[in-house]
Amino acid sequence: MDPSEARSLATVVLDRLAPRLPEVAADSDAAAPPGESERHGPVHRLYRLVADRLHALGEQEALADLVRDPRNNSLVKRLLATAAADDPAYAAELDAAVAALPVERKPAETTSTPATESTAEEPASRPHRRRALWLSLGAAAVVTVLALVVGRSVVADLRDAGGLTSDSTCAEYRQAPPEERVAAIRQIGLAKGVSDAHNPLVMTALDQLCDTQPTARLGDLVARFR
Repeated sequence: MDPSEARSLATVVLDRLAPRLPEVAADSDAAAPPGESERHGPVHRLYRLVADRLHALGEQEALADLVRDPRNNSLVKRLLATAAADDPAYAAELDAAVAALPVERKPAETTSTPATESTAEEPASRPHRRRALWLSLGAAAVVTVLALVVGRSVVADLRDAGGLTSDSTCAEYRQAPPEERVAAIRQIGLAKGVSDAHNPLVMTALDQLCDTQPTARLGDLVARFR
């Protein structure tokens, strides 16, 4: 096992043992009644893995210090990390013993119900939800207004264009009144990506092209000015 992983495993082992360490160590004493040590199940098995390895290393005093004060665990943590890094089988046993332990629950989790948690979270999240809702509604309103404005503009342009479209010929264009020509070229220019198609210079050039090409389509001629 990688040394960093071994240190992490040793830390987890001692953190999980600490709350039950004095009690589990007492039950593991040879004088304890038969079967008493099994009362702790997975916790006892994890303790025995730690205790047996420390005894094998001749570190009985380190184990005794740990039992007396579980916070004083730096030496044992180092010994366990070294053992786990050097002995993959032992590391696997420690890992399996930790995985078999009951899931720990924090006091807040055991005393609160789903309804209480929901109620506790609501005051903090409610302003954000309201703000997001208003922002969404505001954005939707802006989009709606823009769509109405653009739609009315398009309808007005089509009406003013007198029915001239990209497919209209120059002959039809020349027969239309000047204001209809400007409206039509502006609308066709927007569709073709020529935003200034209706300015006087472009309109003059377009009139000259139409004079020589009566059957040409307006859309094709406007597209030349991109």
